[in-house]
Amino acid sequence: MIAMTGSLPNSDLVSNNLTDGQVVRNATLHILLAAMRVMSRSKGVICVETKYHRWKLLLAGGGLVLAEEEGQVIPTLVRKYNRKGINFARIPEWEMRQTNRPYCYPFVSSVYKKHPEITKEVLKEVILENLLALYLENGFSFVWKPINDLQINLPVWQLSDLEKTITNEVRQWQRFGCVKHPYQLVQLVDAANLLARVGNDNFPIFAKVTTGQDRIGAIADTFNQPIYRTALLLDKLAQKNIVLILPLQERKPDDDISGRLTTQIIAKDEPKVFIVDDSPVLLQQMQRLLISWGYQVDFTDNAELATGKILDYKPTIVFIDINMPSLNGFDLIKQIRRQRELTSLSLVLVTAENSMTNNFRARWANCRFLAKPRSSSDTPKFRNELRNLLRELAPLSTDTLV
Repeated sequence: MIAMTGSLPNSDLVSNNLTDGQVVRNATLHILLAAMRVMSRSKGVICVETKYHRWKLLLAGGGLVLAEEEGQVIPTLVRKYNRKGINFARIPEWEMRQTNRPYCYPFVSSVYKKHPEITKEVLKEVILENLLALYLENGFSFVWKPINDLQINLPVWQLSDLEKTITNEVRQWQRFGCVKHPYQLVQLVDAANLLARVGNDNFPIFAKVTTGQDRIGAIADTFNQPIYRTALLLDKLAQKNIVLILPLQERKPDDDISGRLTTQIIAKDEPKVFIVDDSPVLLQQMQRLLISWGYQVDFTDNAELATGKILDYKPTIVFIDINMPSLNGFDLIKQIRRQRELTSLSLVLVTAENSMTNNFRARWANCRFLAKPRSSSDTPKFRNELRNLLRELAPLSTDTLV
């Protein structure tokens, strides 16, 4: 448990090292940066949070090694590696396994051995984007956790150089009229009408990534261009009322840095959700949504390994896609129900094929059924149905059951 000490004066941060587990609250960006400069002389992680986001920053050798936004680091790295021509058969699952240290260090280290130059480019890009996001927020709480047993074998980026680069970019972002932050989601004002006019086959890539589910940073990666250039374009489109730049969503106020060292795993007494789907995009979106609601989440994209993982994870509820290459959803259900301890486990079939046949087969298999959204206009309905189903089958401690 972290010992809470309250906020520290600016001069104390510059002249003295933070002790292990010492929490600093309501700090300015200036205080946070001063603490980072001091603690970078040592080796460890500084966990940072604002009312919107959380980060883990790995400091060593006078600089920054990794900058990770909680809940996004692995998908972001995979996306940026894909841009460089490095593809992964499966999304790494280390993100939930690392406690009190960087989420992605095992993943990045292994890729760095094979592709050092590309990894160096990817890491610098990720670090700069995370620092940009930090610089554009305020009201920081942070805690220092030294790591003496971690052998640093990745590049170290000097803080002074990073600060110069980010300071110049922040000045550019502050000139925008609608765009305020690289993590903001973007949505077309009239996506349904555009789709009706041009048809599915001709629906532009731009429209597909402006459905209210993609951040400005992810859209920039899709078009393989600098994030500032994408933000500039989106800001102009927003001023013409072609797209909406959605406001940042606040985190839960009761989810506090002193209660957990900025890990992604939610309080242990909240329900566990497991997802089986071969779509990396759906896995990422479902995971992000369910974690934001307060659930613990694990997943797999390999249906053949799902039953074993479910036995180990012991979830309250499992969401299963129907159409998967190695093992379809109905066959997986048979496997699960053959396990004595899983006979009463709540199962939900999730598919875009909202047919009477699938509904009937789901009921016959003693499962619930949930239709995936076919377009952005279906997303609110899907979220409401998902939330209501979870309130019934796997309620959170904050849910009120009537």
